[in-house]
Amino acid sequence: MISFHILDFVFFLFPFVVILLLLFRFRSKQKSTKEYFQAEGSLSWFVAGTAMVATTFAADTPLAVTEIIRGQGIAGNWIWWYMAVGGFITVFFFSKLWKRSGASTDLELIGLRYSGKEADFLRGFKAFVIGFLLNLVILGWVNLAMLKIIPVFFPTMTSSHILIYLLLFGVFYTSIAGLRGISYIDVFQFFLAWIGCILFAYYAINLPTIGGLEGLKSKLNGNKILFFPNGLEGSLPWDHFLILLTVLWWSSWYPGSEPGGGGYIAQRILATKDENAALKGSLWFVVAHYFIRPWPWILVALVSIVLYPNLTEVESGKGFLMVLKEGMPNGMMGLMLSAFLAAYLSTLATHLNWGASYLVNDLWKPMLQKGRSDSYYLKISYGIQIITAICSYFLAVYGMDTIKGAWVFLLEASSGIGFILIARWFFWRISAWTEIFAFILSPILYLIFSLYLKIGFPYSILYTAGSSAILLIVSTYFLPNTDRNVLIQFYDRTKPPYFFWKGLFLTDKNQKQTIYPNQLFVSLAGTISGLFFVFGGLYTVQCLLWNEGLLIIGLVVFLIGLIGLYLSLQTLQQNQR
Repeated sequence: MISFHILDFVFFLFPFVVILLLLFRFRSKQKSTKEYFQAEGSLSWFVAGTAMVATTFAADTPLAVTEIIRGQGIAGNWIWWYMAVGGFITVFFFSKLWKRSGASTDLELIGLRYSGKEADFLRGFKAFVIGFLLNLVILGWVNLAMLKIIPVFFPTMTSSHILIYLLLFGVFYTSIAGLRGISYIDVFQFFLAWIGCILFAYYAINLPTIGGLEGLKSKLNGNKILFFPNGLEGSLPWDHFLILLTVLWWSSWYPGSEPGGGGYIAQRILATKDENAALKGSLWFVVAHYFIRPWPWILVALVSIVLYPNLTEVESGKGFLMVLKEGMPNGMMGLMLSAFLAAYLSTLATHLNWGASYLVNDLWKPMLQKGRSDSYYLKISYGIQIITAICSYFLAVYGMDTIKGAWVFLLEASSGIGFILIARWFFWRISAWTEIFAFILSPILYLIFSLYLKIGFPYSILYTAGSSAILLIVSTYFLPNTDRNVLIQFYDRTKPPYFFWKGLFLTDKNQKQTIYPNQLFVSLAGTISGLFFVFGGLYTVQCLLWNEGLLIIGLVVFLIGLIGLYLSLQTLQQNQR
């Protein structure tokens, strides 16, 4: 039985008190679905961006990172670091396009970009598949993480029973808060969880059995602390690394890093007050998620390898939690419990609200029950959130084994979809039929390459993504096109790069380019600078921690990225004025 100090109880109760206070502050503002799902488009860049970061900091994230590091070392983190490529492309190429669209959800964009009954079908189909089915998978692995976390803090209690109470509290405050309240609560929860993990990492590496960074390094297999893969046993293979960086970022749908933006990232972008807030908020999210946050998780995961070297793959994520039992100071147990609760509740609230926004705004409201009052649709959203929470509970308890396994499944099964989510902004021939074809084609190719031909991850994605991209582009010349008037209205509304749309206007000699001619160049420069900043920064920290590597190269790349980001942002803001 774990003995809790009075400080542990204080830290445990602290987030619940703050959440209730914030609920009281924001409860009176929920009068419309636009407020409930979009905060009336009034969030600042910092609140919107931090809310994105908080949502991706789920209770499962440190456990999944621990599973990865125990298997493939620090270099294994490229299985999610590669997503920064798509993240920066969303920042500089798509964030302003999303905000200009004026949509309430990213699925509403389907009605603006496409035409015909096929567009209505696609919107409703994606609302159900993503807003309910895939959302269940996501919440299922988040709940699974809590089922692994709870026994560490409450070993004599039934984890599944405690999870029920947490789900009830999450549904309660999600229903009351709406997106505005959830976003402000997310800001608090992110900093609570982040500070907790920093302190946890500090105490973990200074345990007597570890002996600081030098002691940790001496006790580890050298492959475990490599930043880049070397292809040897216990490290990420080089070819996997290259596929991740060159293919996965544009091919696979994954929550929080959808190609071209989307999901709850698009929801928070659409909730910002203007285009600059959309740009800055999404930039803050990418920098914080990939650069500022990971190292405390990494250090604790490495400590767990030394302390518990014989954990099975299924149990490996628990290594992160088991370190808590190794002589932590008073209050640390309670602080980490509150950190995990904050991370869990933040992700739960966002996904409940986001999933309900799809099912209400893109399925129920336009197709099943038109013309009803906002109060009616809000009641429907409450019911949807309750059903989603119940189903995700049973999925976690009876349907999942490992968190990393759920990650890989999503990446493989969606690896033909991401391409079309980018192409629809740039190639006018993409229609609703093309996107429907992508949703049919991707699972079929996944079954063929991964299950029938037994091609393993990530090669299965390479085959699926390449073949689907070719087939989808070819299909645009045979499938029906979107109505020309709808396309022109979409172009005038969002102003995507004219170069890729000029084929639509070949018969209209008076059509002029309506964006700044250097926008593509500046967006590309901003993307490359952002990647230099994040990857250079990660490598610089790697060199400082282990006193090895080419520190000067890391610093130069980091500083070039920082200067490039500043200049790109300044140029984009001047162009807008």
